[in-house]
Amino acid sequence: MIIAPSILNANNLQLKKEIGKAVDAGITRFHIDIMDGHFVPNLSYGPQLVSDFKREFPMIDAGIHLMSDNPKTLVPEFVKAGADLIELHYEAMSEEDLDYWIDYLISNGVKAGLVLNPETPISVVKKFAPKINQLLLMTVHPGFGGQGFLPESSERIEKARSLLDKNGFNIPIEVDGGIDDQTAQIAANSGAEIFVAGSYIFGKDSIQAQIDRLTEVLK
Repeated sequence: MIIAPSILNANNLQLKKEIGKAVDAGITRFHIDIMDGHFVPNLSYGPQLVSDFKREFPMIDAGIHLMSDNPKTLVPEFVKAGADLIELHYEAMSEEDLDYWIDYLISNGVKAGLVLNPETPISVVKKFAPKINQLLLMTVHPGFGGQGFLPESSERIEKARSLLDKNGFNIPIEVDGGIDDQTAQIAANSGAEIFVAGSYIFGKDSIQAQIDRLTEVLK
């Protein structure tokens, strides 16, 4: 089980300090939401933040959740910035373009992830499963932090796990949205292995305590 804190919910003016506290609590990977204001109605970070992150925390993985329908401009920039993993939305481009950009990531030594919105059929995963390193299932609608875990998510996780297992793909499932100590257990029982948590970890009295609690329930 992997906990990947989303820095979207951290204090931007204290970002290095809060990331450092999470690292001290045992975190080895962070989830960095990139929103372009077009594919989703919000804006967040750019490649410079990823570059700064890797300079300050070179041994910690930077997972980029790319919420953008402009991969031609952004994917190469985040590869240059040092991203360890880039997750691409199925809904953001044609299947042909998605296939191209997954190949681009592979050829540049960056792990590739596929992201599905809550309404997207799980069946689309099968086409891309031979190439991807992980599958991210959105358990909220993308674009804003702090939303509640959608109740239908557990069934979708189970379907995805079954599809992957039946076809021989040992690919971990990541969940993102409304993850706390209760919903993480639900997602884990359904087959998820990677848990993105933002508001549950940041903005609380103790980052260490929140991570410890989530770690404990996922044992």
